[in-house]
Amino acid sequence: MRRVSRRGLEMKRICWLIVATLLGACSPAPSFTDARGQSVSLSDFAGKPLLVNYFAPWCAPCLREMPLLAALHQEGQIGVLAINYDPASPTELAALARQHQIAVPLMIPVDERRLPFPRPTVLPTSYLLDGHGKLQETLVGELDPQKLASIKARLLKPE
Repeated sequence: MRRVSRRGLEMKRICWLIVATLLGACSPAPSFTDARGQSVSLSDFAGKPLLVNYFAPWCAPCLREMPLLAALHQEGQIGVLAINYDPASPTELAALARQHQIAVPLMIPVDERRLPFPRPTVLPTSYLLDGHGKLQETLVGELDPQKLASIKARLLKPE
C-alpha cells in the first residue's frame, strides 16, 4: 500500500470539490407547473431578484398580503410567484386564483426537495432569491408595505 502525502491528499480533496461543483452546476434548475399546466424553470426568473411566497387559501394573512405581492409583481423589478401550500392541480390553482383574485403566478413545485429553500412550517412564508436563484432571506409572517419597501430598498439600490 502506498502512502499519500498531505499535499497529495489536499489536491485530491480539491479535485473532488471541483467535480462535485461541476456536477451540481450541470443538473437542471428546479422546475414548477403553473396554473395552465405549463412547465416553468426557476432559471426562467434569472437576472432579477425573486420573491417566492408560500400561501394557503385557508390562511387569512396569506390572502391579505396577496394584493401587495400583486403590486410588487406588476412593478416588474422583482419577480414574484406563489406556491400553494396544499397539494393542488393546475386546474385547482386556476380556480383559486379566480376565487381569491390572486394576480401573481401560482406554481406547483415538481420536486420540492430540489428547491433552494425548505418547505415552510409557518404560513405565510416568503423566500427572497437573488438573480442567480440563491436564497438570500427567509421572511416569516405577513408582509406589509413597510417590509416590502425595505426589501425593495435593499435589493434595488444602485451599486
